[in-house]
Amino acid sequence: MAINDLFLCPQEWIDDDAKDFVSLVKKWAEREIISKRHEFRLNYADLVIEKRKKLIGDMGLERLVLPENHGGYGWNEPAGAAGIVAVLSEVGRADAAIGFALAVKYTAFSVITMEPSINDFLCDTLVPLTFIDAINDAALILLGPGASDIETPLFFGRSVISRLEKTSRGYTLTGEKLRPLGCGGEASLYCAVCSNGEGGLFVAFVPAEAEGVIKGDDIKDTGLDACRNADISFDNVMIPAENVISRDGSVLELYSWLNLFLSAVSLGAAFNFFEIVREWAETRVIKGGGLLKENPLCAYVLADVAGEIATGKLLCYSLARIFAGSEQYGGVGGEAIYTYAQMTGDRVHQGLMKAINRGMELMGSAGYSKEWHVEKHWRDVKTIQSHLSGIGADVPVKMDIARYFYQCKDL
Repeated sequence: MAINDLFLCPQEWIDDDAKDFVSLVKKWAEREIISKRHEFRLNYADLVIEKRKKLIGDMGLERLVLPENHGGYGWNEPAGAAGIVAVLSEVGRADAAIGFALAVKYTAFSVITMEPSINDFLCDTLVPLTFIDAINDAALILLGPGASDIETPLFFGRSVISRLEKTSRGYTLTGEKLRPLGCGGEASLYCAVCSNGEGGLFVAFVPAEAEGVIKGDDIKDTGLDACRNADISFDNVMIPAENVISRDGSVLELYSWLNLFLSAVSLGAAFNFFEIVREWAETRVIKGGGLLKENPLCAYVLADVAGEIATGKLLCYSLARIFAGSEQYGGVGGEAIYTYAQMTGDRVHQGLMKAINRGMELMGSAGYSKEWHVEKHWRDVKTIQSHLSGIGADVPVKMDIARYFYQCKDL
């Protein structure tokens, strides 16, 4: 039985045009990657580049969230969130690293392409530079843990490390050893959250080739092997005033879309994990005869796997539906949507990691060996979870939740 027939959500949440496009992405995933797992294991670095180029060139998938008048597919409104989730889930089912890079790029552009806050000027200037028929990643530089010897402004308990200063020619941006979220080591564009030191919070778009952008050495991650990351420093980088977004709620928008999009990618990886563990359980016989899946103890564990993934799907798509009606709750940049996005992203990843951990334990050596691909799904989803949680594990997210539900003032 197909994944979507097993893991249910109301079908009317995704419109028919989106379903047709999702089916194309699903065919790409199964034909180009899932059916060729062995080839990918032997030559991952080269093949993942080839398959990403096919997504970009043949399908134009990176242009999904761009307005039609800027060469996109026009899925640039909150009402289309469920369709984007479905697309990212299929890409994540094939390869979480490809889905991760795509989700981060969607997020970076969400503050200038998503209705009702389309910025035509930045679409005109940044889209031709970033959306070309080649791998051309964007990376996010968000809020961080701060530094012991530097006093930084705080936003919801998180340090704003990048500093923006107004000049006669625009703005200068400074910040040392900033850890991007995404493919920071090879990104062509950075979307950075920054402060002017006077309480103002901004989103700045910084081309990687700008003078003063310094890339550090590669950082080794647990997973997402196709995404090369590196610390970035801004040494008085000059950017035009038009590249800076000062709109209220823009930072919350980034976090809200990021949680939704990355949850969708991880959900897709968990779907493929389920397919693997289901196939494995169908062919394993326990001592004394009988299929392993018919043993009550093993069935209990398998039920845990399916239950957590099913719950993750319901949560993810429910959040997408909240986005679709976001005008009722203060918009995507409002505190309500932001809190629910943070809360959902945290809960979805907890559940998916529990599902994969339980399944790996049941599979024993097959779960930990590269031949079964399960360990890659574990590493990829765990790395995405770490990116979302950031420094301090899930404590900042819990403070967000307490602040919203209990009107805490001093957190």
